Amino acid sequence: MATFHVGAVSVTEVVETDMPVPVSLAFHGLDGEAHLIDTLRDRYPAGLFTPGGDPLLVFRSHVLRTPSNVIVLDTCWGNHKERLLDPYAHRLDTPYLDRLAATGTDPAEVDYVFCTHLHQDHVGWNTRLVDGAWVPTFPNAVYLFVAAEYEHFRSVPAGSHGHDSFADSVAPVVAAGRHRLVEPGFAIDETVRILPLPGHTPGHSGLHVTSGPEEAVFTGDLFHVPHQFARPGWHIVSEHDARQATETRRDVLARYADTRVRIVPAHFALPAGGHLESRPDGYAYVPA
Repeated sequence: MATFHVGAVSVTEVVETDMPVPVSLAFHGLDGEAHLIDTLRDRYPAGLFTPGGDPLLVFRSHVLRTPSNVIVLDTCWGNHKERLLDPYAHRLDTPYLDRLAATGTDPAEVDYVFCTHLHQDHVGWNTRLVDGAWVPTFPNAVYLFVAAEYEHFRSVPAGSHGHDSFADSVAPVVAAGRHRLVEPGFAIDETVRILPLPGHTPGHSGLHVTSGPEEAVFTGDLFHVPHQFARPGWHIVSEHDARQATETRRDVLARYADTRVRIVPAHFALPAGGHLESRPDGYAYVPA
């Protein structure tokens, strides 16, 4: 459990689990540059990778405490979910709620839940199983869904990734009347607004946090591996629109490199994010 601050906003991670991703899944769009995988990996702390060199992905939430609200960002895989297409996440039983409690967070005090996108590893703890039914884990929260993202996943056919997680982790929130559809740019409060970062999914978004002179951008799944800072055209296998995701990465790199803005990817095995620096061969990520 790690905490950092963005001005008056405290940010605490809640880790559910982690998982190595084989190089064959983590790196697509290499354009003949596969020989750079090891070279670029060696720029970064060993903790971002397994001993064998595969990227290590951490599945976590962030609890943001602003002067006005308690916000939970992304909700991992969830317990007891049927995930036959993702056997490593099928019927998980993790102490996520205990870890959440260890941060001093009561689910009932959460004001907002925001999922950067609606992939199954970002929505799972939206709900929990109570007496055979899926109910909102955060009973008093408003769950914010970007409208384009919601509409896309609502129509995913049975047997495809995203169908089951929508049914057990999004639809019950809607049925309980706890959701709100919003557009990119929506301001959750005076310190936090939703930042459009499309490509990984149609409505994929991050959070832009500003408090006093400090800023942070939570980038969701825009960056899965640190190699993408030098090679934004490289992408993981699960991109919805790889070309758009590449354009979004390039925009973020150009906008925030050599600034004080903290960049916080969802899955990196470093909890506090880092900063972007320009390099002769592109950009690099400097962990905080």
